[in-house]
Order: sequence, then C-alpha cells, then structure tokens
Amino acid sequence: MDDIIFRISRSYLTGITGLIGLAGVTWAIRRYLSNTRATTNSHYVKQDELGNTSSITAITPARDKIYIFWDGSVNSTYLIINYLLQDKVIQPLYIESYTIRKSLEHEHLEKCTSLYNKDKDKCDSRIIKYLTDVARMKKTQNKDLQQISTMRRVILNQYPEFANNFLATQYITIIEKDLSFSQDFYDILRNMQLSTIKYSGIELFEQASRYISHMQGIDSNTKIIMGYSSDSSLTPIILQILAKWIHDKTNTSSTSSTSSTSSKNKIIIGLPLARINNETIKYIAGDIINKEVMRFLYNS
Repeated sequence: MDDIIFRISRSYLTGITGLIGLAGVTWAIRRYLSNTRATTNSHYVKQDELGNTSSITAITPARDKIYIFWDGSVNSTYLIINYLLQDKVIQPLYIESYTIRKSLEHEHLEKCTSLYNKDKDKCDSRIIKYLTDVARMKKTQNKDLQQISTMRRVILNQYPEFANNFLATQYITIIEKDLSFSQDFYDILRNMQLSTIKYSGIELFEQASRYISHMQGIDSNTKIIMGYSSDSSLTPIILQILAKWIHDKTNTSSTSSTSSTSSKNKIIIGLPLARINNETIKYIAGDIINKEVMRFLYNS
C-alpha cells in the first residue's frame, strides 16, 4: 500500500511540475507535500499561557471567536488588541514553519548538512542555498516565538481585564496535506503569470488556508484574519486568490454534488488591513493602544 501511495504521490507531483513550470511554485509544493506519510493538523499550547482561559475555551462556540494569525508584529498585534477592546474572544495562531519543514525534510536536511560539514569549500551551491534558507527560517521562527511570548506578557500586564478573552496561542506544528487544495491554490497563482520574486513568501498563506480548511469546529461564518497591509507585495495576490475562491463558493450551490470537495471546504481568511498602509496602521494603533505596549512594539 505504501508503495502504491508513493507512486501515486510521485506521479501527481510530476504532473504539477509540468503544469506549473515555475521553479518557486514547484519547490513550494514539493516542500510541504512530497512526504508520503499521512499528516493531520496538530498544534500545542504553552502551559504558562493557559491561565484561566481553558474554561472560556470550552464554553465559547467557534463562531464567537476571532482567529488571528499572530507573529508579534505591529499589524497582527494591533488586530488582537483592537478586537480585545471590542470584548471579542481572540484565538491567536502561529505557524511554526521551521518545525514543519524540519519534520517533512528531515532526511534531506541531514544529508545536506552532512555534505556541507564534510567539505564546505566544495559543497554544491544549491545545498548552501538550501541550508541558508533553512537557517534563516529557524532564526525567524525563534525571533517570532520570543516576540509573541514577551508581547503577551506586556499586553496582559497593561490590560489585565483581557486575561479571559486572550486565549493561549495555538502553535501549529503539522498541517494536513491536501493535494487537491494545494494544486488549486498554485494553479490560480500560475494563471496570474507572475515572476517568482513577486510571490515569494506566498506559501505561508497557503499553509494558513489549508490548516484552517481542515480545522475542526469552524465553518464559513467563523472570522479568521491575517495582518497583511497594503504595503505587502503579497496583498493584491492574496486578494485575487480569495476573490477566485469566493466566486467558486458562490457557484458551488448551483452545481451538482460532484463539485470539488476542495472548493466546498475552503474557509476564507480576511485581510482587514489590506487597504491600509503600515504608517497609517501605526498611527491608528497609537491612538487606541496603551503607550507602554506601543513603546515595546516600536522598540522590538
């Protein structure tokens, strides 16, 4: 059975490679989906973040929560505090991209590291580039995790009344594989005919969307958001992808039961800051957020 799955997966990925013909997109698909082991959404929470929030988690329906992908940045932190001030229940999410990549590419990573350590001077440039990219991803994740941890303490120190509504961050370590979902995502991207540099980093949004689409207990009425602003080069690309998904969802009701399961399961992630630039966001945030919190954000 494993051999059959492997052959199907390999044939599938080869087909995608031929269709897309873009090095970056092909790399992204291989990176997250080439591993043949079955994966299911998985996350952990830190015990010191739970506090008294476990009880409210149990009694709060998913539709009454706002899920926010949080990396400790000004934009995502502004969204969290803004909604907390509106007495919303906030469920922060963070994708541990390095953890996911290390798990899926464990053997390849070990092999490349071994070759590099054996002879750095003669090591293939592609291996060096790969290891550099992995090291950069690890450094970014470590910085984000530290920022999130510190930022949470600063927020709760200045806003103790948020303790029950500010749920423990879900640190995502595994994202369910869905070849149909990912192929559709990258097919839309391919049809935009963009250069690789223009969509660099788009895999994070694909991961977030795939994770949410396979998360238990949520539906199309659940509010899920990310902090992309108008300054991000990815924002217009993501908006086009979302527009295509919304169009497909609208048409699904008028099609037969054989409609794509992938289209039916897509959960739309909102970008409430898509029309606002970073400077304006900082100005608005400075108006509503405690000055001590803002001071930490500016200095971090």
